[in-house]
Amino acid sequence: MRWLLPNIISAFDNVYSGWILWNLFLAAIPLLLSFSLFRRQTLANRWFLAACVLVGIIGVLGLGPRIPRAAQGLFNLLRDNSNGGLLSWFELLWLLAVTAFAGLLSLKIFKTKQDPQGWLWWVGLVVFLVFLPNAPYVLTDIIHLIRGTSSGQIRILVVALVFIPLHAIAILLGFEAYVVSILNLAAYLKQHGAKALILPLELTIHALSAVGIYLGRFLRFNSWDLVIDPTGVIAYTLDALTSKQPAAVIFVTFLILASLYWVMKQITLGLKLRIRYARQGIDVLD
Repeated sequence: MRWLLPNIISAFDNVYSGWILWNLFLAAIPLLLSFSLFRRQTLANRWFLAACVLVGIIGVLGLGPRIPRAAQGLFNLLRDNSNGGLLSWFELLWLLAVTAFAGLLSLKIFKTKQDPQGWLWWVGLVVFLVFLPNAPYVLTDIIHLIRGTSSGQIRILVVALVFIPLHAIAILLGFEAYVVSILNLAAYLKQHGAKALILPLELTIHALSAVGIYLGRFLRFNSWDLVIDPTGVIAYTLDALTSKQPAAVIFVTFLILASLYWVMKQITLGLKLRIRYARQGIDVLD
């Protein structure tokens, strides 16, 4: 068994580079926002703060392997802007301003209870919808397993005992974050007398998430590109929706999301009901 650990470490360094933790961090952002915006009263402050700290730690660990690439990208951006004139420097300042605003907004949302009538709640809702496709996006990360195992660099035993279970858990957690986030939104709509909007909104979210997954996986856009380069995102989105092959991929992705969501929704609600019965001393087999 001594050879197993070095092989696992080598595989992570050469193939995975922390993608699992980083993608789970991105999937957890809309989950935390959903509790903050829609169901904050159901989660005690200490548990909510602990969840935020845990997600922050996961994000830091996931970002670690990406720091050299991010630093190189920032260096290239500064170099290009030094030769790009006033407009390029304005784009850089806009990026810094958006980053600072997003940080302050996150702190404000996570520390305070939201007033549905306040502007901050609506901004938080937009951020929630923008980042929500990151949760089901983990379904497409199976490509990392395919690439890693097909390269011949990882032993079969490591793949079977480590990476397949790891992928399964990561995909399950990421998609469950997607399901719970939408359920929190549905509970909020029901509480405010808008139960009829739940199903249309669920289908709309699946459709938007399918578009977001296509833009992220195939065109390599990120959620923050909606702020940094909104015209580019809109142009590529319209092109994808009006082209046969991208539109077909998006439609199939929508069907997969809607089907898996329905299955996981039933499982999640069933587990919630089982826990409620257990607390009330009711045996579900009776």
